[in-house]
Parts: sequence; C-alpha cells; structure tokens
Amino acid sequence: MKHLIPAALAAAALCASPAFASCVPVSGGLPGWERLDFDGIPSNTWAEEGGAVVGTSQASSSILYTRIPATTAPILTWRWRVDSPVAATDLTRKGGDDRSFSLTAGFAYDPADASLGERMKRVVVESVAGADAPGRVLDFVWGGDRPVGSRMENPYSGSSGRMIVQRTGTANGWQTERVNLAELYREAWGTPPPPVTQLALLIDTDDTGGSGMTRIADICFSN
Repeated sequence: MKHLIPAALAAAALCASPAFASCVPVSGGLPGWERLDFDGIPSNTWAEEGGAVVGTSQASSSILYTRIPATTAPILTWRWRVDSPVAATDLTRKGGDDRSFSLTAGFAYDPADASLGERMKRVVVESVAGADAPGRVLDFVWGGDRPVGSRMENPYSGSSGRMIVQRTGTANGWQTERVNLAELYREAWGTPPPPVTQLALLIDTDDTGGSGMTRIADICFSN
C-alpha cells in the first residue's frame, strides 16, 4: 500500500436489508464502486461474482472504494475468503506491507476532535481526495506477520489510521467477521466516532512480487 488510505476512498450507496441492517450493494459491473490505481504500480483486477467482490493481484496493488450514506450504526459485519494468500510482511513498514486483503472503514472528518497534526494535514488530504475525505480510518487486515488482534498505526496515515489484524495466513472457505466500530474507535482515539462515510478494499502484492486472490461479500452495518 503506497498512499494515505483516506486519499483512496470515494463513491456508492447502501441498501437496506430486511434484517434491519444496511448492506453495501455488489452487482455485475460493480456499479457505484471505483478503482484507485497507484502511479508506476500494476493494478489489481476487480470483478463481481455471485454477489461478491473478487480481487486478483499479481505483483500489483490498487484499491476499490465506495462512498456510503453516513451511518453511526456501530456493528460492521462481512464475509471474506482468501483463495491465494500473500506472504506475511511487516505491516508497519512502508514499501514492505503487502497483505492478502484489507477492508477500511473511513470516518467523517471532525475538525473539533482533530489533533493539531490532523488539522495541518487536512489541506493536503482534501486537495488529493476532496472535501469529504475521511478524517480517520480503521483498517481490518487479513495478513501481516503479527498475531491476530494486534493493533498498530497505519504507516501512511499515521495517528489518523489504525490497523487491526483480523486474520493471517489462509483458511478453509468463507470466514464471517463482526466488529464493533464504536468500541474500536473509542479505543484508538478516546472519543465517540463520527459517522462512517466511506469504505475501501485493498490487495497488495507489489512489494513481495507475489500473487493473491480474495473475495468479500455481505458488508453490512447494524445496531
């Protein structure tokens, strides 16, 4: 991953499911999703298959991102699988932080709660990603060389980004995740979270020159 994650996020809409959850729509052609490519780095391939986003990476890296209606629902759930895992790396090292997959939740920028450093960087962030770029992000990572549950700063977004190792290595078939965004945000920054407004997906294999194939589906918010 080569860029500040907030600069990677933008465009789509949530749809409500019958089970009082709001789920991110995924359909053929991935309408509402956009790709962010990095200069000088080959791009991943993104597609839809059976209601899931499928990402394929070959010594490459790129992000698939979407904007969602602002939500304060604290629970985020999703299903994902890694068909071809990426070698374990040090997620805190720029230029050496490949991973099998990550799902990023971007929270609306709150100037009243932003640190001095965040306020100083905001002009640059907005010039790259727009006025609605997230202020802080939580990255849920499948990969890295640290134990599951490890927390660390994102090396690109610094104090405004936290990475959480959700899974490592490989697993048989689909795995279901459930995280409490409100608790994790408070743990990281000590305040209640602003709304989540953006989501992003990333596969990263360019540093190791490896390959990876992953899938994600049923990304939903609920109370």
